[in-house]
Amino acid sequence: MGRCCGVPQYKGSPVRPPPRAMAAAALLLGVLSLLLLSLLSRLSRRGDGRGPRWGALHLLHPQGALHLSRLARRHGPMLRLRAAGREVLVPSSVATIREALVRHWGDWLGRPHSYLGSLVSQGGRDLALGDPCPGWRRQRGAVRGALARAGGRLGPLLWLQGQELCEELRSYGEAPLDPFEVFTFHTCSTIARLLFGELALPNPGLRKLLQLVQHRDMFVETQIQRHQLQARLRAELQGAQGPPGPGDVGRLPLLQATISETLRLRPPAPLALPHCALRHTSLGGLPVAAGTVLIPNLLAAQQDPDIWQHPEVFLPERFLAPGAPSRSLLPFGCGARSCPGEGLARAELFVFLGLILREFRLEPGPEGLPGLRGSPGTVLRCPSFRLRMVPCQPPGLP
Repeated sequence: MGRCCGVPQYKGSPVRPPPRAMAAAALLLGVLSLLLLSLLSRLSRRGDGRGPRWGALHLLHPQGALHLSRLARRHGPMLRLRAAGREVLVPSSVATIREALVRHWGDWLGRPHSYLGSLVSQGGRDLALGDPCPGWRRQRGAVRGALARAGGRLGPLLWLQGQELCEELRSYGEAPLDPFEVFTFHTCSTIARLLFGELALPNPGLRKLLQLVQHRDMFVETQIQRHQLQARLRAELQGAQGPPGPGDVGRLPLLQATISETLRLRPPAPLALPHCALRHTSLGGLPVAAGTVLIPNLLAAQQDPDIWQHPEVFLPERFLAPGAPSRSLLPFGCGARSCPGEGLARAELFVFLGLILREFRLEPGPEGLPGLRGSPGTVLRCPSFRLRMVPCQPPGLP
């Protein structure tokens, strides 16, 4: 028997820790497990903002916003967490989100600094992650102005891009395909054409980033589930004069309602980009210190049973009824830091989905329907799936 670094070595047999060391390791693992469970259970206590401040393990839950939504329904619309020595508030109702981002918008203009955010934004110098300095305000104003001026070009551009999308889908015949790459490429190509006047994105890295960040294929999932709904939508589209355009929302109410219900049930970013309090303020009657981080849970707010009947059921008809709570739909956030590209995103959804349903019948692939829980992240992405695009009329037939 020899020794190396104080650990006994036995010839002719595997090196094993002494039984006492194994027992100590098992005990330590058990204690750590109990501590973790204790933290999670304590985090699940009532989060009305008046109780203790718990850790932020719930932010790492694999189901992300869905998990926080369940906590909010059980314990109240304001979860109060503690992460890296900072207060983190997670408002989960339309009222608390609007109070923070609309009524007290000036208090929550900041963004919390992080290594990854600084890397993506070149030190916080972009529109989404930058601090509200004069340059940021000019940049946001320029973006809004450019989008407004592009309004006249938007209809023909979306029609062209939508036709190219349909041509690519048609090239698969009726073979199952994964729509993720196709949809994200054509969605991002619309932005590229607006910005640069051509199809190609400036570099592969930017194309990949935009594909990941501007994921827009969740509306397909909902259509696959309801063939009857597809038939009604196609009837509405065929009854309209010509192909759908950005200004046709009024004459295609079911298509618009379908998009709204999809965005309600699965917003692109369930947990909105975090905000940071620039000064002392209040929320829900509670004092909030400067530097507090705010993470609006848009998914929870848009599935509030006090506002939406049967909130977890896909019912586009709810947006066709008089008095529909449309102001409670916040898929792109609200207030001074809401997504400036909301109009463009909605126009893309409207034209692309209208063209697809006008020309194709969507059927599930051999693996069946995809799950709707999705993987957590900045955007909600459902698991990879394939579907069949069955042409329902000859190409080019109006």
